[in-house]
Amino acid sequence: MKTEAVLDDIRSRIEAGYPLLFLKTAEEDRWERELAELALEIERGLVTWTITRGLQPPLSGETYEEPSATRLLVQLNEYPEEHLFLVKDFHPYLTDPVVLRQLRDLLPDLIAQRKTLLLFGPVMKVPLELEKDSVRIELPLPAYEDLREEFDQTISEIRGSDADALELNADNEDRLIKAVMGLTAQEARKAWMRALRGRNELNDDVFTTLISEKRTLASGSDLLEFYDLDENVNDIGGLDQLKDWMSKRAEAYSPRAREQGIPLPKGMLLLGVQGCGKSLTARATARLLSFPLMRLDIAALLGAQRGESEKNMRSVLSLVESIAPAVLWLDEIEKGFAGVEGDGAGAADATMLRLVGTFLTWMAEIQKPIFVVATANSVENLPPEMLRRGRFDELFFVDLPNFEERKHILGIHLKKRGWKTDQFNLDDLARRADGFSGAELEQIVVTALIDAFGNGRVLSQEELERAWRTTVPLSVTMEDKIFALRNWAQDRCRRATSDSRVTAMLEAEQRIDTTRLPDDDEFVPLPPWAQLAAAGQLKAGIVEFIRKDGDVLFPKLVEAMQPYMEVTGDQGLAVRTNPNTVLWAGMSQPLCELICELVSSKRIYVHPTELDRYKEIQKGVRLPILKEPTDEKVPRAVWLPSSLRTAPHQVHSARLSRIGRMKLGGS
Repeated sequence: MKTEAVLDDIRSRIEAGYPLLFLKTAEEDRWERELAELALEIERGLVTWTITRGLQPPLSGETYEEPSATRLLVQLNEYPEEHLFLVKDFHPYLTDPVVLRQLRDLLPDLIAQRKTLLLFGPVMKVPLELEKDSVRIELPLPAYEDLREEFDQTISEIRGSDADALELNADNEDRLIKAVMGLTAQEARKAWMRALRGRNELNDDVFTTLISEKRTLASGSDLLEFYDLDENVNDIGGLDQLKDWMSKRAEAYSPRAREQGIPLPKGMLLLGVQGCGKSLTARATARLLSFPLMRLDIAALLGAQRGESEKNMRSVLSLVESIAPAVLWLDEIEKGFAGVEGDGAGAADATMLRLVGTFLTWMAEIQKPIFVVATANSVENLPPEMLRRGRFDELFFVDLPNFEERKHILGIHLKKRGWKTDQFNLDDLARRADGFSGAELEQIVVTALIDAFGNGRVLSQEELERAWRTTVPLSVTMEDKIFALRNWAQDRCRRATSDSRVTAMLEAEQRIDTTRLPDDDEFVPLPPWAQLAAAGQLKAGIVEFIRKDGDVLFPKLVEAMQPYMEVTGDQGLAVRTNPNTVLWAGMSQPLCELICELVSSKRIYVHPTELDRYKEIQKGVRLPILKEPTDEKVPRAVWLPSSLRTAPHQVHSARLSRIGRMKLGGS
C-alpha cells in the first residue's frame, strides 16, 4: 500500500474510536512526520513517549519523575481528551503482567476520552490478551511518489555544493528513483549521495552502486542469493533477437509507458543447450533494467515439517516484493521443480505440486515490477502449466552459437582479458569451432592463456588452436539430447538468434577460408614485451620492458610505448607525499595512469638516478634539480631525476612508493 492509503486507514480508525494501534516500521523519522501532519489534519493533540525522555510535551506544572511504562499509563488519563499518544519501542514492557493488566484497564477510558495509543516501532508483538482490542498496521516503505520528494531534495543539496553536478533528464531521474525502491527514505538519500556526489556524467556504475545498497535486504534470507551486476548486454555474444526483445521490455518500465497504461512485463523462460549464455543473460537483464538480481534456489525451500516448504515459498516471495523492483532468477528450473510430473512409475510429489501452484498464482497476481527469468536445459521435467502462454511473456530457445556468434564470443573473452582481437585469426578459429558452446569457447581462451604463460610464451594463434584441438564439445558427447531438444523447441519457442536463409548463406560464406598467413621471409618476431603491448596488454608490456632492460629512464619508456598507445601530452608524475617533487612531464594521461597503477601495486619501483644519464640522451625537465628524495616539504616545484626498476630502492622505497598524476604548465 502507498503512504497516503495507509494514512487514510489510520485516520479512519482514529476517528472511529479505536483505542490501540500497533504500528510497525523501521522508518521512525519519516512516519513520525507523517503522523504529526495527520494529527494536525484531524485536529488532535500529539504527544510522544520514549523510555529516555518520557512524554513530550509534558503537562504544564508537572514535576519530573523517571520515565517508566507504569507511569506512562497513569499519565495518559491526565491529558485532555482527543489526543494521540505516539509510544516508541514499548514491546519489551508488554511481557510484564502488571503493565499488560494496567493497559487493559485503561482501554475503556481511552475510548471514552477519544484518545488513541499508537504503539510504534520496528517490532510488532501483540500479546494474546490484546488481540481483540487492537489493530496491527505495517507501515510501508516509501513508494515512488515519496521517493520523488526525497530525490528532489537530495539533488538540490548536491547541486548546491557542486556547481558542476550532472544534469539529468526525466528518464534518468526515473531510473535513479526505481533503483533505490525497497530502501527507507534515509537509506535512499545516502545511496544517492554516495553514487552521485562528485560525478558529472551518468553511467552504469552509478546504477550498480545504487543497487548494491539493497544487498542487506536479502542478506537475512538463506533462500535468496544477491548478485552484483558485473555483466551487461555487451558481454553476451550473439542472441540478437533476445537482446532486441529485452531492450523493448526495458522501455515498459519508463514513466512514458506508465502514462500510457503499458502493462509491466512478467518475465521470460530461457530453454537451451548448456553453456550457451542463459545464466549470463539473466545477469545482464538485471543490469539492463537497473534492478537488483536475486537467485532463488527452489531446493532450499524444501523443509522437513509439513507445510514448511509452502511457508518458505510465501516468505521468499514476500521478501522479493519488498525489494521490488527486482529481477528474480530461477536457474535450471526443471531440476528445482523435479517431481511435479512424477517419475514415470509413481504419483507426482504433492509438496512440489503445491509449490508450483503457489509460484504460478503469485506470478499471475503480482502487481509490483518484478521480472522473472527462468532457465532450463531440458523440458522433460518442466510442468506443462509453466510452459503455457501467459505465464511468461516469452519462451526463448538458446541454441549453439553460429559462426558470427562464435567469432563474437571469442572476441569478448579476449577483450575481457585485455588482448586485442586483431592480433588473432578469429575467423579461422570460429570456423573450426563449429558445435562449440559459449562456455566451451571461453574455455579455449582460458586454456590457451594458461598454457602460453606456463610455457613462457605470449598468447598466439597456435596456442588457441592447440586448446581447440584438446576440447571435446558437448554437442559431440550429448548429440542425441541436443537433437531432441531442438526438435521440441522448433514450433514451441522463439529463437534467441536470427534464423533466416540470408543468415545461413552469410554464415556459409564466412566459413570459406580466405585467410593468408604472411610469408616466413617477411615475418620478424617482436620481443615479448612488444608482443604484449601490441596485443593490448600494456601494463604487462611495460613491466616486461623494464624487467628486460633492468633500469629504464622515463623518456626511454615513452619512446618504447609510442607505437602502441598515446604517450605525449600535458601530464606529469609527482611524489604524492611531496607534491612539488616532479619525476617526469610531457606524458599522456593514459600512460601516467598506467605507471601510477603499476607503482601502487608494487609491480615497478621509482629509483633516484644520476643527472648525467639524462644529459646523455639530452632530455630533462626545466626545473631546479633535487638530488635526493627528502621528507621535508619542498616549497616549489623541483625535478628529481629518476628511473624505473622491478625491485625496490633500499633507502628511498617508502618515499617513492606513492606517485600521482598532475597537470603541469610546461616541462
